[in-house]
Amino acid sequence: MTSVDQYALPATVSLLGIYQLTVRFVSAVVKSRQKFQVQVPDTVGPPEFIRTHRAHQNTLEYFTTSLVCLWIAAVFFHPVPASLAYLGYLVGREQYFWGYIQEANNRIPGFYVGIKFLTALFAMCIVGVLHKLLRYYFYFDFWQKCLFFAGVSNDEL
Repeated sequence: MTSVDQYALPATVSLLGIYQLTVRFVSAVVKSRQKFQVQVPDTVGPPEFIRTHRAHQNTLEYFTTSLVCLWIAAVFFHPVPASLAYLGYLVGREQYFWGYIQEANNRIPGFYVGIKFLTALFAMCIVGVLHKLLRYYFYFDFWQKCLFFAGVSNDEL
């Protein structure tokens, strides 16, 4: 096993996120354009089209942030919890998108699910990067100090 193997899970959920955005959500916008005869580049039309278009745009606005958080957390914290948090974020985005299409207020539960998981990812980024900064630049290993104060030796791990 190589060191890159540990990133197969974050790569898989990244591909799932790309699929969600570019296949599922773009397809919904295209179908909505066809259903309501809204020509490109128009972004106005019946309320259902506007909600579909806005749900896609809002998801697109968060896409870069979510992927960057996934990969920073995967590299500097740990690939498994980062991938699981990103998967939770994608579930929230799915709820958000389809709820928004039905009625604007139906987006709120999915939004909160997505934001909670994105916040968890961001926290993993901060903890992971901070740990590496302290260890590399200041020779202070936070985890080793925690283990020391907990009475756990490296041999027990």
